[in-house]
Amino acid sequence: TWLETISTLSETLRFTYSETLGKWPIGDLAFGISFLLKRQGNLSVASIYAGDDSVELKGASVVTDLKYLLNLLTLCWHFSKKPFPLFLEATGYSTEDVLMQEPKAGILKPAFTILLDRDRQCILLLIRGTHSIRDTLTAATGAVVPFHHTIVKEGGVSDLVLGYAHFGMVAAARWIAKLATPCLTEALHLYPDYKIKVVGHSLGGGTAALLTYVLREQQEFASATCVSFAPAACMTWELAESGVHFITTVINGADLVPTFSAAAVDDLRSEVTASAWLNDLRHQIEQTRILSTFYRSASALGSRLPSIANAKARVAGAGAILRPVSNGTQVLYLPSFV
Repeated sequence: TWLETISTLSETLRFTYSETLGKWPIGDLAFGISFLLKRQGNLSVASIYAGDDSVELKGASVVTDLKYLLNLLTLCWHFSKKPFPLFLEATGYSTEDVLMQEPKAGILKPAFTILLDRDRQCILLLIRGTHSIRDTLTAATGAVVPFHHTIVKEGGVSDLVLGYAHFGMVAAARWIAKLATPCLTEALHLYPDYKIKVVGHSLGGGTAALLTYVLREQQEFASATCVSFAPAACMTWELAESGVHFITTVINGADLVPTFSAAAVDDLRSEVTASAWLNDLRHQIEQTRILSTFYRSASALGSRLPSIANAKARVAGAGAILRPVSNGTQVLYLPSFV
């Protein structure tokens, strides 16, 4: 309803501001981030994200797999950017291959479709990435909620993984699961040899990962797999580790969406606050003729004009007026890595 929409929007804006800009002194925003960018601008992505156990992929089979992943990404891209008839025309699917479609997104309800891929004998559930204001609100509703994964194997439940996940994407995943389950059940009845593959990009990528956890808790969907392109950090570490065997995450370098989270903002703020940007700012001012003259004049006045350090302290203190929603931030991670 409109009332629920306004309530969700209000809470989202309050949470987002208090957990990001509400915690930042203005001086750090204006000068600190710029200083850190200059100091770290040439860092190699691999030096940060590649671990000691990383393996370079080579060989013909790897090329084949990459071409398949590129095809899936193309499907997600066209589904996000084109009207549905044009999506079918561009990707080579016919209306007979469409088992279900929800082409219009709502808040916490991303657009998705279910396709029959006869060539690869699989049932594709594609979830659209951020494409509208409603999608943006779903992605921005980043409060952390409990999310537990029951691991089902033949003979019953074998394990339970406890954790937390991104509220907006959890709600979206559960909404899709409710709508799609009857369709997927019927499709598997007609095509018992087909496998379910959930695919998403961006907002759809994080939702796809969480949806795969939800689906695999049912015995008939226990073999469902997921390919997630550039997903947001959407779950805690134990959950991400438990999905490593059935979720493939594909990230292009230091793409902003997968590397951004509330915890990452906290880490950045701590790093900027601890950096020597104030000394760097003084140095830049002294190197500029006009500003250097102003700086010396201000220093000579002494007690009549506050020093830069005092000004910085006052700005930092002003941030305490806007209290954050929580005293700590629950760390969310990507579903898994490739």
